[in-house]
Amino acid sequence: MQRRQQRKHTRVYLWRHPEVRGVADGRVYGNMDVGLTPRGQRQVALVAERMAETRLDAIYSSDLSRSLTTAEAVGRAQKARLRPVAVRELRELNLGVWEGLTFKEIMEKYPDALKARYEDLANFKIDGGESLEEMSRRVMPAFEQIVADHRGGEVCVVSHSGVNRILLTRMLGAPLDRIFRIDQDFACLNVVDIFNDGTPLVRRINDLMEDPAWLEH
Repeated sequence: MQRRQQRKHTRVYLWRHPEVRGVADGRVYGNMDVGLTPRGQRQVALVAERMAETRLDAIYSSDLSRSLTTAEAVGRAQKARLRPVAVRELRELNLGVWEGLTFKEIMEKYPDALKARYEDLANFKIDGGESLEEMSRRVMPAFEQIVADHRGGEVCVVSHSGVNRILLTRMLGAPLDRIFRIDQDFACLNVVDIFNDGTPLVRRINDLMEDPAWLEH
């Protein structure tokens, strides 16, 4: 571990969880727990296989099952097994009354709210949920603590598209209303080095374990 402590950066392997049930219907999930599809379960194995090549110092995950299941598989695949730490602050955006609805249902039931969100993406707060700014205020300190606790090490974090976009947007120095300019497919990998002075270097974004279908067209 002494060698790692002398390294000038901490490397974070930041994953989005695999494919979830209901995605084919266009359903959206935030804090609602939902299981994986058969394809998603296959993606879990691919993620674990990919991370088995890396000697990790720690594994962290959202406490929602779609992320935690993946993190547990990563831990089992390590030569020295690791138990992931579940972090509630790494949950997806709380979608409030929109939880579990399809995008079509949201457009039909909440057209005014959806319009207001488009007009102020960073600050709009979903009824019963939270805004992206509020989400950022819980996600960033949790991530910074993970990095501080494993300075010079290599850490795996399994979370959600919204969480990953928040982290990447902040590290790239972009405003939160640009968040959807970063793609995050199911079971994608992002790699970030955080140097000891706090400077982030984003090395990889949305690296897929499988070829996405849109590449065929």
